[in-house]
Amino acid sequence: MHLTGPLSNLENCFFVSDKVLDNVYQVDAVTGDTSQLLPFGTTTYPYALAYDSSNELLYWSDFDDHSINMYSLLTNNNTVVYRDSLDRGKTYT
Repeated sequence: MHLTGPLSNLENCFFVSDKVLDNVYQVDAVTGDTSQLLPFGTTTYPYALAYDSSNELLYWSDFDDHSINMYSLLTNNNTVVYRDSLDRGKTYT
């Protein structure tokens, strides 16, 4: 499977977070084409996705990083919206 940046068809797509591959993917609901949205290393445990279709922004939580992040499908830029200021590192197993 060859993965690229965001798919051009945003009307018939959905987003999937993958803990095993540590990434967020966009899937075309009609063709099944899959696109890797985030560069590897950007997130380590993505979950809790939300999509703002008006502004083409994808939000997700990163369990390992204790952060909320935003990805723009228009500019392909990632932004950390919030990070827990009391985070003292990864202490769970």
